[in-house]
Amino acid sequence: MYNIYFNSGTSNTRIYLVKDFKVVDFLEKNVGSKDSSILGSNIVLLKGLKELYDSILNNNNLSDNNINRVYASGMVTSPFGIKEVSHITVPVSIKRLYDTIYKYYEPDFFKRSIYLIRGVKTIGEDFVANRYNISSINNMRGEEIETFGMLSMVKEDWKEDGVSVFLPGSHTHIVYIKHGSIKDILSTFSGELFYAVSTSTILATSIDSKTDKIDEEMLLMGFQALKEYGINRALYLVNTMKIFSKLDKVEKTSFLEGVIMGGVILAFEKILEDKWMDIKGIAIVGNNKIANIYRILMKKLNRYIPVNTFQQPEKESFAVKGFLELIRMEELN
Repeated sequence: MYNIYFNSGTSNTRIYLVKDFKVVDFLEKNVGSKDSSILGSNIVLLKGLKELYDSILNNNNLSDNNINRVYASGMVTSPFGIKEVSHITVPVSIKRLYDTIYKYYEPDFFKRSIYLIRGVKTIGEDFVANRYNISSINNMRGEEIETFGMLSMVKEDWKEDGVSVFLPGSHTHIVYIKHGSIKDILSTFSGELFYAVSTSTILATSIDSKTDKIDEEMLLMGFQALKEYGINRALYLVNTMKIFSKLDKVEKTSFLEGVIMGGVILAFEKILEDKWMDIKGIAIVGNNKIANIYRILMKKLNRYIPVNTFQQPEKESFAVKGFLELIRMEELN
């Protein structure tokens, strides 16, 4: 029998057809929780997921009867997903993630049960958020399974130590791992902020957001400007460069990246000092440019920590690798 796994985010969804712990096929579609949020209904998301489901079955000469289970992770458990399901609280092991899967019968499109993989949070069920404690809350949906996928590729002794995993994206989450479990999370606003600044402000014409080049000196200068002047002044300096200098777009883009991504590093540095004092390694999951940006910025940390980078495989993403680790838990039950 086959299993289906949906990895669904804010804007995009991937479907994987899995048999005997191997990916047989996958498809992708530009549909996500953002579409449901805009329309005020999850029908558009469910319709898109069902279209992917039907397509991958047709492409492989299969029917619904050939599918053992349908699983999904990511924004499918958010208010604008398939079904809103609460996060589970750290610490979270791969077994606990499996044990807390939420079984939901979808009556309109799939007409079968979908097994929803929960997100992770850093607060307990009895926690009451208010203005004084809101900064202690961190949460993620989808990155938890990516984390376990990445961990499946490293040596056992490496994940037993205190390790931080950077998961860059629209929101960059940094996950604290020890003894193979998620112990803590630091959630930040990054990729979405860079996109907004680079497309919807006066800085849009000053930079090239699609360039793969990095000017290391300008990247670090942007980070330094953030630390010295704060984000408002540091961002305006990009506009100043356009008016009064001959710096090219790569230089200005790197400076802007130093400002935006540098904010993530400042938050990381703070939690290293306050809570994650036993961190012995850093793993960055992402494309070459993003990984290199964070690797360069980490040179400015107050103490040296070894950094490893992990590229997302095209066919078997870290999310599906994490899913394969998850369904191995079935054999233990």
